[in-house]
Amino acid sequence: MIRRKLKDIFRGFFDVFREYRGETTGMIGLSLIVSMIILALLAPSLAPETNRKWDNVDRWRDLPSGAPPFWMNYFSGTSKATQQVKNEPVSVSRESVVTKLVYDYRFDLNLPPKDVIFYIEGKYASDSPTLIASLVRPDGKKLQLTTRSIQGVEKGDGYTFETRLSMFGGSQQRTKVHRFAREYEKGSTPDPSEIDVTRTAFAKAQDGMLSRTEPLNGKYKVELLLVGPGKELTNSRAIFTGRVYGLMGTDGDGHDIARGWIWGARYGLILGLSVAVGTVIIALIFGMTSAYYGGWVDELMQRLNEIVMGIPTLPILVVVATLWGRSIWFVIFIMTLLYWRGIAKTIRARGLQIRQNTYVEAGEALGASGARIIRGHMIPQMLPYAFAEAALMVPLAIIAAAGLHVLGLGDPTVVTWGTMLSEANSAGATIRGMWWWVLLPGLGITLLGFGFISAGMAVERIVNPKMKQE
Repeated sequence: MIRRKLKDIFRGFFDVFREYRGETTGMIGLSLIVSMIILALLAPSLAPETNRKWDNVDRWRDLPSGAPPFWMNYFSGTSKATQQVKNEPVSVSRESVVTKLVYDYRFDLNLPPKDVIFYIEGKYASDSPTLIASLVRPDGKKLQLTTRSIQGVEKGDGYTFETRLSMFGGSQQRTKVHRFAREYEKGSTPDPSEIDVTRTAFAKAQDGMLSRTEPLNGKYKVELLLVGPGKELTNSRAIFTGRVYGLMGTDGDGHDIARGWIWGARYGLILGLSVAVGTVIIALIFGMTSAYYGGWVDELMQRLNEIVMGIPTLPILVVVATLWGRSIWFVIFIMTLLYWRGIAKTIRARGLQIRQNTYVEAGEALGASGARIIRGHMIPQMLPYAFAEAALMVPLAIIAAAGLHVLGLGDPTVVTWGTMLSEANSAGATIRGMWWWVLLPGLGITLLGFGFISAGMAVERIVNPKMKQE
């Protein structure tokens, strides 16, 4: 019996899908949903540790903050440097107590990198070594920018060290670049704090180097000297931080928006589908029970439904999140308890029609219980419609959850599109011109919502003949 029922249900879905393939917008919506599902499943591989380390400053400190997507270079008249990581120097030389590492950088754009960051690992026996970072320009001029003594950790008969060195990140470096450029500036010179330090360091050595910089294109060399006796270099890499970054850019804190976007799709689907499935199950049971039993049972259940319909959803979510917790699973639970009410009304109306069918009367004549008739005969008839309602419920749940995040009441332990919108709102992203920080997470909500709405309406047109166009 159960096998036959399942077979009938699957046959009904296949019949609906055959008609569904003729719905163009429905197929577009289904394609978007499938794409989002694949992206969500691959999130741990495509963006590892992003969710767990979203608020970890060290995780993102090597990325430029507020950088637009790389493809903006194709639409802007000003070409900007992209992020580059050089894991190996082009040359390593050792002379007496000096180890010299050289990295090449080809600059053929309008704007250079924001900074050059080095990661150096090694060991030494005694007398902590010194790091000296210099920029050798295509015109032969050399800027010695950073000097730092290394303090290692004692290990065995020596010391080991692992350090991060910013070539342009301090006031000392800014002052040195300003002093170098001031030799060529004939007019008044701006204060060191007002200059773009890397833009000036990569500019032509001429009058206007500080006030009207003109890029000096060509091959640059970045030299890193490790000075000191008895030392050994075990690993090094250089990061040229871009002014544009990745497919979706970075936010004001340097987070990679593309990585957060992928996890936003994952949690958007988890939240939306969980709420949709939960509400539809409650609505099916409630609506069909009310329709089948009728009489005072129906009256009592409908009055209860009307009471629940009078409860405003968003204010309740705000109060609950404030008083009892902001966990995404708690939000899903509350949404499920509140969102079933409208669907239950519609299901009850259709259930009254199904109640009059002969197979329901035949089941009663054979002594089947009300629960068995509702479960085995009435609910299966409503499953295609329930699927349509579930699809329409997903975007409502996602938008409501995003609203909680914008209000600062979202789950702080997960990364969602709402999380990114909330951070953009707090940082004044639109005022600061970082439109991608707002547009791209909003686009994710829009695409996922459009996908489910299109799919749901296509299914409803199929299962409801009155909605079919002539």
